[in-house]
Parts: sequence; C-alpha cells; structure tokens
Amino acid sequence: MFYESAGDCRQAVYTSAMTPRPTRGEINTRLAAGLLLCLAAAAVGWLLVQGYFPFRLRSDGIYSGAPANVAGGQVSAARPRLDLPAPAELRRGFVRALRVVDGDTLIVAGESGEERVRLIGVDCDEVSQEHFDSSSAGWLQALWLHEQLKPNAQVRLTFDKERVDRYGRTLAYVHLPGGEMINELLLMEGHAKAMAVAPNTRYARQFSVLEQKARQAGKGRWAH
Repeated sequence: MFYESAGDCRQAVYTSAMTPRPTRGEINTRLAAGLLLCLAAAAVGWLLVQGYFPFRLRSDGIYSGAPANVAGGQVSAARPRLDLPAPAELRRGFVRALRVVDGDTLIVAGESGEERVRLIGVDCDEVSQEHFDSSSAGWLQALWLHEQLKPNAQVRLTFDKERVDRYGRTLAYVHLPGGEMINELLLMEGHAKAMAVAPNTRYARQFSVLEQKARQAGKGRWAH
C-alpha cells in the first residue's frame, strides 16, 4: 500500500500491481451474464404475477395457480366469457349485443365503444369473479340470458326517467328482435326478482305481478 500527498491535501491511493486488467472479451462475457440474469428474473416475476406457478399468492391470501381458484378446500374453474356471435344483419333501431355479464347486465356496441347495460326493474343473483361456481344461481341466470340473445344477438333499448345510473351503466328495457322484453321474460321464468328503484318505475306494478306468478308456479329461483 502506497500513499501520495499534494499540498495540504492527503489521499490514500490503493494500487495493486499484480492484478491484471480484464480483457474486452471477459468484460463482454460478464455483461452478457448480467443481462441474462436480469431477463430471467423479469420472466420469473411475470410468471408469478400471471399465476403460472402453483405457489402464487393471491390478493386474498390463498395460494393458487392459474387458471383455478381455491377457496374452502374446493377448486373452481376460471369464469368463462359469455361472448355473443355477430348477427347476420343489424336491424334499424337495434344495437349489437356483444357479451353477457350476468343475468341482468350485458355489453352492447355503443356509438363510442362498448356500453354496459343494466336491465331496469329486475335483479338477478351475482356471479362471483373470484370464486366462480358453474352451478350457482347467478351463473345459470347468465347462461339463460345468453341463450335468449345468441340466435340473433341484437337488441332494442328503451328507457325510463333516468338514462344512466351512478355507476355509469345505461339503464334500459331490453327488447329482442321478436318483440319480447328480456326484463319481463326474466321475471316470467323465475330467473329474477322484481326491483323497483325510483324514478324508473314505469313497469313496476306489472313486473311485481309477473314475479308473483312465477313464485306461485315454482319457476326458476322459486322452484325450491
């Protein structure tokens, strides 16, 4: 170890005459190895986030891998999308129905993109996003709606006092090309409960009667 001084400043300079400088080839090799390690770490991180490892920790604290969700000791498949085929020809005054969200909500093609439509006056069971159950009432109601729309996936929307709710969803009575109102069909088949929310109550009394008839007939949700 050698020391050098200049003026009032003092510096310690460490030198090692016996250590050779690395060659350019060695430097390139080290840089390449470091880059590969960084890429490998990034790939592993992405796989963990996507859930492709069985030890992925979900936000609810449950260890699981994709695509299954684990809860209460049971495994449930990932929820499939209920997309709808394009109609052969779009009728005047109708919009294309793109996808079913649940029994009382669907996505249509609006003027500026996808538009979420909430059916007025009816209430279906929710479909869980995290713990999907293919036998749940909510999923069966969503499948029923999908089957009604699939043959000719276009609908006509009519409205009540309010056009949009506080969540930004379009509020509508949804009509099939044959003239049937989906809101009414859900109640008639026992797949929904009547739900009057002021000021959108144009058909509230009629919907209540349809629910009572479905109850008495033991249809759909009232079968038990």
